[in-house]
Amino acid sequence: MSAPRPLHILVVFTGGTISSRLSGEAFEMSDAPYRLMESIPRDQFIFDPYEPMQIFSENMTPGMLIELFGAISDYVEQSVFDGLIIAHGTDTLAYTAQLADLLLSGLGFPVVILGSKTPLEDPQNDGQSNFMNALDLFTQVDSGVYAVSRSKNGTDYVHPAGRIMQADSQTDDFHSYKGQVFGVMHDGLLEKNPGYKPHIPAYNSRELLTRVAALRKKSPDTTVLLLDAGVGMNYSVFNLNRPEFTYILQRLFHSGTACTAPRQSPYSLLYFQNACREHHKRLFIAPIESERIPYSTTYELLDAGITPVYDLPVEAVWAGLLLCTWLKESPDAFFPK
Repeated sequence: MSAPRPLHILVVFTGGTISSRLSGEAFEMSDAPYRLMESIPRDQFIFDPYEPMQIFSENMTPGMLIELFGAISDYVEQSVFDGLIIAHGTDTLAYTAQLADLLLSGLGFPVVILGSKTPLEDPQNDGQSNFMNALDLFTQVDSGVYAVSRSKNGTDYVHPAGRIMQADSQTDDFHSYKGQVFGVMHDGLLEKNPGYKPHIPAYNSRELLTRVAALRKKSPDTTVLLLDAGVGMNYSVFNLNRPEFTYILQRLFHSGTACTAPRQSPYSLLYFQNACREHHKRLFIAPIESERIPYSTTYELLDAGITPVYDLPVEAVWAGLLLCTWLKESPDAFFPK
């Protein structure tokens, strides 16, 4: 009986801490972390490494994201792979992971995005363990887009890319929206979360990827204006005449609320909604849960015509709105009702 063939894995390096080293008292970019693959038996995995960029992920731009996914599209059109790893900086990993969920879920093989809390030269780094868990995951799932990350307590989580949120600033740990992790890895084995509910997309992921790849010929300068929740946000300071964005996403407070002072107050989201309408901009709010009893202020936001996107993290809504902006699609057809 012949041995199983090795799995062919495309490994895309983008930079970030997983590609950095400690120089003095700061991290700086170094050579791509090919050492991740050095100890992997070649009879089990064949790697095709590619490095389209080398940046800290906080410097990622929409144009770079188009280049990244365009390059991935080229590779998967030219070769047959059993898996894809995207090594990425952790600061904006959740945003790229959300785009990956939208664009790469139709490839027919599993995709894993991962990073490292410290450089690979640090003996305590989690980059190598994340990489090993990704390889083990490839042997146990046939498709899907995931993010793997070791938490501060040592648990190796597998997050659905479409549910992952930004890492916690105190622990650097990633979390899945409403605790919807896909599972955890134990000694190379996947233990699935029995409560995980997969979402069924209402779009053709492969078609979206092809269309985004085509944008490289003339990369758009458009983006999404994402506003954080905070006290004292004065909306009158924003120039809504700018053509670079059509959609504005306001992050809500944890209870699904925002300021609803009288409309004449520049601190009120109701004031901002009026300004958005006057300038033909569309205002969205998230996160907001469909099963949660809303506050009266939440009703005021909805009654004003502000568009809620239910049951998704802000990072997922941002990714969807960005694709709608690039591809001139309607968010109403893109997001689930």
